[in-house]
Amino acid sequence: MAGPGVPRWSSVDGDGADLLSLVADPAHPSTEFEWRAFVGVLAATASLHGGRLDQNDYREQLRGVVAPRRIGAFVHRAKAADLIAETDEWSVSTDTQGRNAGRPMRVYRWRGASG
Repeated sequence: MAGPGVPRWSSVDGDGADLLSLVADPAHPSTEFEWRAFVGVLAATASLHGGRLDQNDYREQLRGVVAPRRIGAFVHRAKAADLIAETDEWSVSTDTQGRNAGRPMRVYRWRGASG
């Protein structure tokens, strides 16, 4: 129940629109869409590279599909879901567009799509 100072949402035209539909940006995909795209790109890259996942090999496929700030979070999520595992290998970023060129980055190994 709404009290003083608590906003009460209602649709202007009575169609029952909720807050999420009011702020939804149809031009930008959902985080879950981006996650599925991220996992698909990882799986395809791993298939092409014998299970090895170097960001230099898949970064371009993610551009324009996954928000740049989500990539690190998605890597963490993929590790937590046991989709990828860290290796002892590192590579050097070639990402000049994202201004990460020259920075070391861990190489991962694909473990499989279970989530």
